[in-house]
Amino acid sequence: MRSGFEDWDFFLGMLETSTDAHIGILEEALIDYRTAPSSFNVRSMEKRLELMEFLINKHKTAYQNHMVRAILGIESISMSRLRGWEEEICHSLEKKQSLSKASGDFMEHPTYGDGGMAAAVRIASL
Repeated sequence: MRSGFEDWDFFLGMLETSTDAHIGILEEALIDYRTAPSSFNVRSMEKRLELMEFLINKHKTAYQNHMVRAILGIESISMSRLRGWEEEICHSLEKKQSLSKASGDFMEHPTYGDGGMAAAVRIASL
């Protein structure tokens, strides 16, 4: 893991040490995590899909055992971000402010399968 995601690889390895091991999300930060433009954390985004494929194959059993919770967790985050974007667009429309290019593009071509189309319909109904 010399291209990034070594922390994720470490945590997955820990998860595989015991049948009662688990990974969770805490409400409060327990450490300070700093990053810089030249850090692996930033540069690894260029290789994100490649790195994720490697990790999934390396830790296949862990992913299989926790797939439903992992997918639902990702969906929950996606819904929260989409809801925030929807609120931002609605606020702009209510204040008669012009939309950003990204927001305009979203309204022109909403995403499917992640709630994007429903968000676009709610926005358009304003």
